[in-house]
Amino acid sequence: MKFLRGRTRTAVVLLPLLAAAVGCQVQADTDGEPAAASPSPTGKSVFEERLSDQLSAAARATAATGSARFTATLSYGAGASTAVTTTSGVLDYAKGAARVERAYEVPRAFPAKTADELGLLKGPRSRQVFAVDEDAVSYRTAQGAWLRYSFDASKEFIDAADDVFGLVGESEPWGGTLADVVRLADPERAPETGADGRRTYRVDVDSRGLTDLLPFAAGYAALEADLPRKVPMTVVLDEAGRLLRAEADYAPLLDGLHAAGTLDGVTSLRASYTLTGHGGQTVPAVPAGERTEDAERVTAALTAVKPGGCASTDTGLDSDDRVRPVACGRSADIRVFGRQRVDETYRDRNPKGLGRDLAAQRCGEDFRTAPAAWTKDARPSGYYQVGGTETVTTPLKGPESTVAGDFVCYVALR
Repeated sequence: MKFLRGRTRTAVVLLPLLAAAVGCQVQADTDGEPAAASPSPTGKSVFEERLSDQLSAAARATAATGSARFTATLSYGAGASTAVTTTSGVLDYAKGAARVERAYEVPRAFPAKTADELGLLKGPRSRQVFAVDEDAVSYRTAQGAWLRYSFDASKEFIDAADDVFGLVGESEPWGGTLADVVRLADPERAPETGADGRRTYRVDVDSRGLTDLLPFAAGYAALEADLPRKVPMTVVLDEAGRLLRAEADYAPLLDGLHAAGTLDGVTSLRASYTLTGHGGQTVPAVPAGERTEDAERVTAALTAVKPGGCASTDTGLDSDDRVRPVACGRSADIRVFGRQRVDETYRDRNPKGLGRDLAAQRCGEDFRTAPAAWTKDARPSGYYQVGGTETVTTPLKGPESTVAGDFVCYVALR
């Protein structure tokens, strides 16, 4: 997020201050019994299937165990520092349920601009808790209430909160991990077999499948990037053909991502996914007595908050485009002091980004004239932010292009 100085209108980025992250380790099953190979729909074991079908069969065999515990990481290297997003929890395949915690760990030396682009959180928000129950995702706020995102909501709301709805996986209760990539992989080389019966596959997977796992801004930029079509990935199955571990190195993609204007400060990027405790896990229920709220009802577009109003960004969403309007006070994260409508036409010029720049300039005027009570608690002091989305319209013929959008001017309160 960008902070704009009310006096000079320059932009700075704040750096989250967190500890460095550590890796994870795969554990063997703990039930003490030899694992039997799970049958496929064809009646064969996973390793009796055609080579090209073995990883999709492994995904089915894994789900057939009923449950597992998982850990997924995205590790972003920048020089000598590494920031890590770690997502871990319990999956119940049979019930389509999951309880998941996501944690962000960022060292002091990690570049501020890159941390901001990746949406890496700090402080009390650096750990988030989610619960998945088939067609709904619930997020636990810092106040202890659960925001429920249900597919029964309006299409407009689902589109606005698609990053949360995307947490429901296509092949398992929790999505956005390498498990989604594994099930679509087609091995072309026979796996290596260890003394314990584990198989290690070296497969080439669609690079778009990997970029889909990145935070929204980076994943969106990757759509127009010139990337290699295939990227190598390592997959490990146990002796029963169940998924144990997957790892992918994004190194072949970084040049293309940098050229597309994203992840400029990232010099290495790796993803990992591990599963343990197959068949012996129970997903905790949301504790009785904890309040649950309909996310569509209690949240609103940031641009809908009126000047002088406050809101909380503690929504579980990847961006602040949608917030929870709240009374100004301890639970408020932001306070709005102005709104701007931009609608400008430019001749012989690409207006991309000019709408936001113009809104930022106008918000600077609002910042200087707003009531002191609305801006005095800004963090950092004297800085403001701009929210909203611009739309660029370019006709098929003609030299003129239009940029338009509704923007909101606000200060961060913490």
